[in-house]
Amino acid sequence: MHCIIGETSSSFFRETAKMHPPAAIVDSDIAAFAIEHGAGMQVAEHHHDCGQISVVFRGTLAVTSDDGWRVVPPGMAIWIPPQLPHSARYSESSSLIHLRLSNGLTSSLPGNCVSVVATDFLRALAFEALRLQRVESQSEAINLVARLVVMQIALPQSGPKLYLPHGRDRRLQQATAILRSAPGENVTLDELAHKVHTSGRTLARLFVTETGMSFTRWRDYLKIINAIDRLARQRSITQTALELGYRSTSSFTTLFTRLVGLPPKRYMQFLHKPVS
Repeated sequence: MHCIIGETSSSFFRETAKMHPPAAIVDSDIAAFAIEHGAGMQVAEHHHDCGQISVVFRGTLAVTSDDGWRVVPPGMAIWIPPQLPHSARYSESSSLIHLRLSNGLTSSLPGNCVSVVATDFLRALAFEALRLQRVESQSEAINLVARLVVMQIALPQSGPKLYLPHGRDRRLQQATAILRSAPGENVTLDELAHKVHTSGRTLARLFVTETGMSFTRWRDYLKIINAIDRLARQRSITQTALELGYRSTSSFTTLFTRLVGLPPKRYMQFLHKPVS
């Protein structure tokens, strides 16, 4: 596989780079990049020749593709298939490992972006790929790592829903862009419809038919995804709730627990789990 292998530039991965200096690039089924992106870093729309899974260890990654918007906090990863146009944004200084996989291994994987739970095993595989690609005699071992990574991506995923479709209708895309730009404002459906020059009834129908969610449900998920982004950046639960337009911490906690499956405090402990 001819994917360019990047160097480790993050202090977060400095020890890995010291222990395993780069060797000559050889053909293999996987190429690993350990990198850090600065706060507010944006990557314009692009695509990869090889499929890629990005495992996030610190900060948050937001990926926008044709079908919608996904947020990837620590403890999660995202699969991006080959040739799929997408853009990326990093909300704060972020440490992650990109794993690019041979197309011969990934033909059975989804043809769209998929959020993947970054299990301890997947995280360990990412670091092992970094180590092995620097040892020229380990081609068989690194190809085994690649196959195990593909198996991890293919597993049924049980993590929180951190994906919002934005639909294809121009009015709906304008409406969702307005909501995303100000997630803490509790604009009504009719007010939003007026801004995009349609009726509330039409806009409500577009939300259901093109996103599979009602307007209220879509906005609830928008708030929770933004909450996870803030919690990953060490914002307090109270501050997060107020910034996102909740009148009380308890109402925020109730909705968060219902949609994510964990209360915010426990989810924060998951987000800030140490890297082993």
